[in-house]
Amino acid sequence: MATIGLWGIYTGIRGNDGNVVCDSKKGLSDEGVYFVSTDKNAGNLGSKTANITGLAATPTKIDGNNQVVDVTNPPSSPSVAWTANEINYLVKQKILGRESNGKGGYVDTDDTVECPLIVVSQSTISRKKVFFCFGRGVFNEASHNIQTNTSTAETRDDDNLTYTALTYDKFGGKPYAVFYEDDPQFDEKAMFDMVFPGQKMIKENTVSQSV
Repeated sequence: MATIGLWGIYTGIRGNDGNVVCDSKKGLSDEGVYFVSTDKNAGNLGSKTANITGLAATPTKIDGNNQVVDVTNPPSSPSVAWTANEINYLVKQKILGRESNGKGGYVDTDDTVECPLIVVSQSTISRKKVFFCFGRGVFNEASHNIQTNTSTAETRDDDNLTYTALTYDKFGGKPYAVFYEDDPQFDEKAMFDMVFPGQKMIKENTVSQSV
């Protein structure tokens, strides 16, 4: 199915027990799921792009008797290049695994923070939602490109994060699944329970913005 637009992005933090952390201090929200909204009061300005690559690897041809007799299908290795106008800075530090130094600074640690991720687009025909779901993965931030303002314009430096997906048992050991709201068997709660185990069920557009 073709898609149109970027409706929004959900993420959270997985605890050591495999469930999402349902705590606004230790995790991202009391529900265990955090929606990156366009609410300035929540410190967010929405997402611009989520470029998903690596959903399929290149099959390898197997030769025999001077001909191609078979192919192997290597595992996929998805990643998401996420550009946001602004992500709440506390949320961003948490999903990057940075710790506060108690003085307003945040420092990288050697610990890896695993996060679920859902990227939501929409059908070009029905406008029903299409959910690209990743149950496990890690975020990193490789660079900032900070430039001077000019006499006629301000120069923005967006939030640019890369998400590397990992294999996930609830997807049969695969790193991702795609859900379609158009599908007559679609179950929103079941999808969120699968991607965010232990989450407290939410409805569209009502995700807590607490951190």
